[in-house]
Order: sequence, then structure tokens, then C-alpha cells
Amino acid sequence: MELYVAKELLRYAETEFGLNQEETIHNLLFILGFNAFGGFSIFLPGLISRIVSDTALQEKLRDEVRQNAGPSLSFESVMKMPLVQSVVYETLRLSPPVPLQFARARKDFQLSSHDSVFDIKKGELLCGYQPLVMRDAEVFDDPESFRADRFMGEEGRELLNYLYWSNGPQTGSPSESNKQCAAKDYVTLTGSMMVAYLLKRYDSITGDSASITAVEKAVK
Repeated sequence: MELYVAKELLRYAETEFGLNQEETIHNLLFILGFNAFGGFSIFLPGLISRIVSDTALQEKLRDEVRQNAGPSLSFESVMKMPLVQSVVYETLRLSPPVPLQFARARKDFQLSSHDSVFDIKKGELLCGYQPLVMRDAEVFDDPESFRADRFMGEEGRELLNYLYWSNGPQTGSPSESNKQCAAKDYVTLTGSMMVAYLLKRYDSITGDSASITAVEKAVK
């Protein structure tokens, strides 16, 4: 861990809670792991379910993975797989692992939708329901359907500005002020890695969100 990144937190843990550096780091790692487990335990089964239920999609993914994987998979190699990444994004669009977001207004402001403007007062509690937002027909064509290639190409990349699966758009960057998922990019890359690994190793996969029931291993 780069300690200089967390130096303020380390100092706060020592002065406010009497924790030494080792104890603070242990607590940080526990919190990060616990938080990641909760999100992945919802996201990854849904991602698998989308793939195993569509043999035609498996074939397209398999072709893309094996053309771009190289001798070994890495975050860099899956970034060359637009269909794999699009499937991950589309899964997050329809099934965000954290569906509700809460925040309290820091100042008076106006909140705009497509056809209305709402006056928000400082101190008011706001709630966002992402499964509804991610089915906005003004933004997404056929919003209730799973479209594996939705986020491919120039128009698809533009839609990433409206993909709010974490506390901010996919094109945004986490900061101390926006409360966006700090591991946002690692989540999508890890999901892409899992898809790529499965389709590189196996010619076909059968099952559902609960379990993989059968696989056909790829011939070397």
C-alpha cells in the first residue's frame, strides 16, 4: 500500500482512536474486502447468468477473447475487447449491485430532469434509485432489454456518460467529494477478466446465476 496516499487517515486513526499504523491498515483492508465481497456477490452471478443463457453471445465473446487474449490475460488485454466490456456495462446498467444512493444537500440548488426542475434546499435528504434511472427511455433505446453491444462504438462510448452503476457516471473519477465507488474501474476490469477467462478456457458454458452446471473445455 502506498502509505503517503493514506497519511491523513493514518494520522486521524492514531489521534482519534489510538490505533497504530499496522492496526489501521488491517482495518482498511478488512473494510475494502468486505465492501468488495458484497458488491461482487451480486454483480458476478448476474454477469454469469447473462452469458450462460445465450449461446450465440458466448460464440461472439469467445471469438473476440481468443483473437485478443494473447499468451496470457491481463487488464491491458481485456481493454482490447469491446464486446466483453459492453456485456459488463450492460449487466451493471440493468442490475446495479447497489440500487439505492442517499445524500444530503450541502446547499440550495435546482435539480433538473428531462421535463422538470425541482428546488432542493440545503439539508434535505435525497435518494436515487439506479435501476429506474438506468431504464430511462430518453437515453437508452429499448431500455428494458439486455443488448450485449449497447456500449460499443462511438455512440456506445457516449452512453457511458449516463451509466450510473456507482455513485457517479462510468466516465467519472472517484474523489473525496463525490463518494463514487473508489474501485469503479477495477470492478469493470475484474468482471471483464472473468468473462475473458471463461471464454478462453471453455468452448461452451451451461448453467444459471446460481451455478455453472456443465462446461466444454477448449481444445488446445
